[in-house]
Amino acid sequence: MKPIFPSVFADSAVAKKARVVGMLILAVGVLATLGLMPSAGNAQDARVAKSMETLKDQTAKLGAPKIDGNEAVGGKDAPALYFGSTKMNNNFTVVDEVAKEDGRGMAATLFVKGDDEYIRVATNVPKPDGSGRAIGTTLAGPALESIQMGKPYYGKAPILGVPYVTGYEPIKDASGAVIGIYFVGYSQSDLGARVEGRLAYARTFLGITDREAAAWKAYEDVSRANVQSLEAADQAMMTAEHSGSAIDRMQAQTGIMQAQLDARKALQPATEALYKALTPEQRERADVVLLLGTTSGGDIFGR
Repeated sequence: MKPIFPSVFADSAVAKKARVVGMLILAVGVLATLGLMPSAGNAQDARVAKSMETLKDQTAKLGAPKIDGNEAVGGKDAPALYFGSTKMNNNFTVVDEVAKEDGRGMAATLFVKGDDEYIRVATNVPKPDGSGRAIGTTLAGPALESIQMGKPYYGKAPILGVPYVTGYEPIKDASGAVIGIYFVGYSQSDLGARVEGRLAYARTFLGITDREAAAWKAYEDVSRANVQSLEAADQAMMTAEHSGSAIDRMQAQTGIMQAQLDARKALQPATEALYKALTPEQRERADVVLLLGTTSGGDIFGR
């Protein structure tokens, strides 16, 4: 196999930096490929798993979970969920702290069990119309089915119409009864912003000049177009997982794979044209940052 860096470049400061960046971007690229493929409901995302532990630790510091009385949330009657002596209904301190600690797009929620439904009593998930927090709304979909069977749920799920990578675990009282649900997850609707950040980084790392500006713009344009097609396929998959038949899910899975293939095909000529426009030194950097041949430009589509 041809080395990524020729010997004249091997010991330079740029080479050392590129190797480190390359390893990081390669990892992101692998995650991107996995993130766009259909995933099993119990496939824990590392970021979600970390946030779940944070949420459980924060509540555990307050005391044991219990239900004591009732308090309405969002105009809906609900049992009052406590951790120790701290009531969680309409109390957003813990969920906001978890979301703040774990970064942009992260959400946290505490549900309480009321009869046969689970009600959001503390959350930073917004209502679809942007009018406030989605307290008083109830859980639905594959996560609900898993919790009803006494099992956690980790995987993609739509939340009030927005795609999320999620984690749900039951809250149990001292007797072992399920009285609520811990939820953490991050929105995938900000993928465009993350792609813009990675494009900006790649441009700086490559040192794009006016001479290469046209080729770089073509590469950017295709990358942005790929975001739209891949997000649409991803959303179709989540819809099928939520309410579709086996045939619907199979068709959605095929759609995702086809979207990935189309994205790779679309990006290849733009990448080749950009590569030809670069100087020899820039090409050595491009061998790392552009990851030629990876799905949809793996460095760009990290999740």
